[in-house]
Amino acid sequence: MDKRIFGALGALAITLAACGGTATTSASGSPNATSTAAKPDVKVGVVISLTGVGNVYGPTQKNGVELAAQRINDAGGVSGAKLVLVIDDDQSTTDGGVTAFRKQTSQDRVVAILGPTLSNTAVAAHPVAQSAQTPVIAISNTGDGIVGKCDWGTCDYIFRASLGESTAIPQTVSIAKSKLNVKSVVLMYAQDDKFSSDGFAIFKKNLTSSGITIKKEIAFSKTDVDLSGPVTAALAESPDAIVDSSLAGPAIQVLKEVNKRKPGMLVIGGNGFNTPAIIASAGAAAEGAVSGAAWYLGNPDPVNKDFVTAYKAKYNADPDQFAAQAYSAVYILLDALKRTPTVTSVLHDKLRDQIELTTGVKTPLGEFSFNASHDVTQKVYVVQIKNGQFTLIN
Repeated sequence: MDKRIFGALGALAITLAACGGTATTSASGSPNATSTAAKPDVKVGVVISLTGVGNVYGPTQKNGVELAAQRINDAGGVSGAKLVLVIDDDQSTTDGGVTAFRKQTSQDRVVAILGPTLSNTAVAAHPVAQSAQTPVIAISNTGDGIVGKCDWGTCDYIFRASLGESTAIPQTVSIAKSKLNVKSVVLMYAQDDKFSSDGFAIFKKNLTSSGITIKKEIAFSKTDVDLSGPVTAALAESPDAIVDSSLAGPAIQVLKEVNKRKPGMLVIGGNGFNTPAIIASAGAAAEGAVSGAAWYLGNPDPVNKDFVTAYKAKYNADPDQFAAQAYSAVYILLDALKRTPTVTSVLHDKLRDQIELTTGVKTPLGEFSFNASHDVTQKVYVVQIKNGQFTLIN
């Protein structure tokens, strides 16, 4: 199960080239190198879930970072230095994440790490990077306590480029009430998963404040293979909708069980729903499902259209939100790297300072900036699955 994939191996001593000026980096390429002198590679760590429960998200994240690195290097790299990815599989576990982060900070000596995939893994692995003073950009960790006031202590080297559930869920609930006329729900959640339990608490708070009645709360385990009992109990309450806070695996089972018993019943989910794997695995049962997303395939912004075109050309498939976030994170890091003073070793504090100054970077997610809590500020796309496609409804 321990699969480690290396984008390439570079020198242990890394030189980051300075880029004079403050021009904004665009996620459709980077300026050409100004010098032909050979420069040491710039190694960037990527820790994602290529196996385990998160493997519905990790492979497209891998596609996203590899596409970004290829395009950046084709356009001149990091001020003339090649950007090299060191990709490790965290196996969707806390132990796997900690092992990968330790390897990348102490052995690979990467300039920064993108990842991991799951919030559960992040709260265990991020402290490793913090201790090593290695900047991290979280590319899909949407639970609470990931940045700002972190659950585990000081986290000033941790940044998040993924829309948090505390931002997305309020918009989802608002649309459910105003556009879908939801007045009552049953709230289901995986009680043994940080992402899911955080989402449950956020849904509960916002449903209550919006005046939507929660008829019943039903907890289950993320490892349950049969959710017929919980779904039957939920439907017995005759709600307007079922709200499910879980990762894709349980979400697919909930959708299938709901469809067996009450076809057409509205199901509302969190970020775990924002993958085409939901549609592919649940089929017709996914039709009508609603969630709040950080990205939308049909966004007409030129940078997003360029990304979608390049992704389809390389992988012969549409990207998803997780590919878009991973791709964007590489360009966000590139912007900071190009503003980091020239050094002869990995001086992470200087890179961290430049990441903090990130503002207006053009990405498929929109113009990207970090706020004072190292979190992203961006638009929320509330989407509904219609005719097998994510369709914008807000």
